[in-house]
Amino acid sequence: MRAARVSGGLALLLALLGWSAWFAVCNRYEFAPPLDPLAFACGWLLSAILAGRVLRRVAWPLFAQASCIGMYLLLIHRGMGEGAAQVLFLAASVAVVAAAFRTTTRVSDA
Repeated sequence: MRAARVSGGLALLLALLGWSAWFAVCNRYEFAPPLDPLAFACGWLLSAILAGRVLRRVAWPLFAQASCIGMYLLLIHRGMGEGAAQVLFLAASVAVVAAAFRTTTRVSDA
């Protein structure tokens, strides 16, 4: 179980670092369209809240949040509208955080 939590934390960290690098490159150079700073800030904030809540309890929310980040970046890369991709990302991330909070509350009560 500990290995799964470490792997989940590492997956989330790598997703955030990759997103940060892509954000820096896309917002600095002219050959790529700039990424949305609101989605970037919300992604980091939701990931930090999630990691702080579940890092020592369960692993699946960390993997789920990393996959939300990956799907958002894939949608942007494939040309989906920035607004639609942002709404999907935020909805999925908030759902993951809410489910994780509900799960960890039940685990703590038991």
